[in-house]
Amino acid sequence: MRFEIFKKKQKQEFDHFIKEKYGFDLPSCQIIKQSTDKLRIFTGNLSEHELSVLSGTVRVETAGLYLATWDTTNEEKKQESIRLSFDASFLGKDATKNVLELDDEQVKQWFKGDDISLEKPSETQSLNTDSNHKLTFNQSITLTSTNELTNTLTSQEFILLKYKDEIVGCGKLAQNKILNFVPKERRIKY
Repeated sequence: MRFEIFKKKQKQEFDHFIKEKYGFDLPSCQIIKQSTDKLRIFTGNLSEHELSVLSGTVRVETAGLYLATWDTTNEEKKQESIRLSFDASFLGKDATKNVLELDDEQVKQWFKGDDISLEKPSETQSLNTDSNHKLTFNQSITLTSTNELTNTLTSQEFILLKYKDEIVGCGKLAQNKILNFVPKERRIKY
């Protein structure tokens, strides 16, 4: 499989979108575009040139960790279309934006592979929002109704999910629920 290594400008753009969307910096790495929208992160010792030579010489199926999908076909919604993979969501442990804290019951639902309903939020669950109506951990409010929650989020937006001090994945907000992207082989059966 052929792949494309992000040039400096592409990487800077992607890094900027991650910083703006989730509020954290990616580690020093190379970003590899494997297909039309799948990105991988590579932190190994091979240079961009060495990776290019390698991909042209031998058949390389994958290199690095599956980082994200990123649909760049719609220029206006480029930033909104970044979805971190299940494996790479741990990179967002220092995220300060678009993060929703899950309670005990919701995290069980999440790891079972179920979508999380936001119809009846827990009394102890908190959501933090900044002036742009994005999720952050800067100021905390208690959810009292579904309307309050959905008014603070952009519909169809990807968010990180946190349980205690750990990021547990990336989901998509859609009509009062968070769509689950935990791979089937990683789901837990209770």
